[in-house]
Amino acid sequence: MSDSAKKDNIFLRIVKYLIPWKGDRPAEIIRKVIFLAAAVVLVVSLTSILIDAVNKVDDTQLNNSLSDLFHGGSTVSGSTSVEIDTDREQDEDVTPEIQEQFLPLLEINEDVIGWITIGGEEPFIDYVVMQGDDNDYYLHHNYKGEESVSGAIFADYHVPITAEHEPANTILYGHNMISGEYFAKLTRYNNYKASGSMGLDWYKQYPTLKFSTLYKTSTYKIFAGMLVNTREEEGEVFDYINYHEFSNKASFDDYCAKILDRTTFYSPDVDLEYGDRLLTLSTCSFDFDSSHEIRWVLFAREVREGESEDVDVSLAYENPDPLYFDYYYSVMGGSWGGRKWPAEYIWGYSY
Repeated sequence: MSDSAKKDNIFLRIVKYLIPWKGDRPAEIIRKVIFLAAAVVLVVSLTSILIDAVNKVDDTQLNNSLSDLFHGGSTVSGSTSVEIDTDREQDEDVTPEIQEQFLPLLEINEDVIGWITIGGEEPFIDYVVMQGDDNDYYLHHNYKGEESVSGAIFADYHVPITAEHEPANTILYGHNMISGEYFAKLTRYNNYKASGSMGLDWYKQYPTLKFSTLYKTSTYKIFAGMLVNTREEEGEVFDYINYHEFSNKASFDDYCAKILDRTTFYSPDVDLEYGDRLLTLSTCSFDFDSSHEIRWVLFAREVREGESEDVDVSLAYENPDPLYFDYYYSVMGGSWGGRKWPAEYIWGYSY
C-alpha cells in the first residue's frame, strides 16, 4: 500500500471514530455527538480566551499611552485653549479654557470630556472619559473610535459637560472586564462575599477619587455602593440612570435617601447637602448569573469649597440590612427591615 493510501486510510478511520457514521449503534452515535458538542464548546471557549487576551494587550498599550499623555504634562504648541468643533459649544465666540493635560487627547478625539483616577499614587482606575451622542457608541468603541469589546469609560449623554454647565449628578459607565480593566475593580467596594470583593476594607483604603473635566479637577468622597436590578420581572428597579438634575431640596434628599436605603456600607464622615455635586460610577456585577443583568453602582460627592479632602474611615461601617430586590432575596433569603440610618446623614432631612 502506498504512503498516500495509508494516510487516506488513517484519516478515514479518525473521521469514522469522531463523526456519526452509517451503521453506528445508537450508543456510539450518542458518544460521538457528545464528543463533538464538547469539542465545539472547547473551541469557542479557547477562542474567547484568546480574543480577551489580545484585547487586554491592546487595551493596556492604549491606556498606558493615554496615561503618559495625560499625566506626563504633554503640551500642544504651549497653548492652554483649543477650538472644539462640537455641539458642546454654547457660544461660537467663546473658546473655553481647557486644562493643559487634555490638549493632546482632544487632538485625537474631541469626545474627550474628562479623566477619572482612583487609587492614589498607584491607581487601579486611571482612564480617559468620553461623552458621545448616545449611551451606546462607547460601549463598543475605544477612545480612538475603533471597535472594541471593552469600549471606553463614558459619561451619560443626556446632560453635556461644558465650560458653562455640568450635571448635578454625572453618571459614568464602564465595562467590568474579566481582565480587570476599566471598571472591574469597582466591585471590590462590594461587601458581598464573592470572588474579588473586599468591601469595607477596600473602602477604608480608597475612600476618595479624582475626577477631572476639561475645565477643572475635583476630589470626590465615596459615600455609598449598591447592587441594582435592571429587570422589572425580578423586582424593583432603582432608576439611578435617570437622575441628572435636582429641581429642589426635596428631590435631592429623596434621591439620596433611596441610595442610603440600598447601600452596602455607610461613611458617616461624608454627609450630603442639597447643592452637592454627585458622581455615579456604574458597571456590571457578576455576583449572580450574568443573564440577570445586575449592576454594581458606586456613589460619591464632590469635596465642598474649604472642606478637607480627608475621610475619617474609622467611622465607616457595613449596612447590616440593605434594601435589595426580589431576585436577590429569592437566592439569598431574607427581607428588608426598613430604614434605620441616621437622618443627619442628609442635612435638614427627617423621616
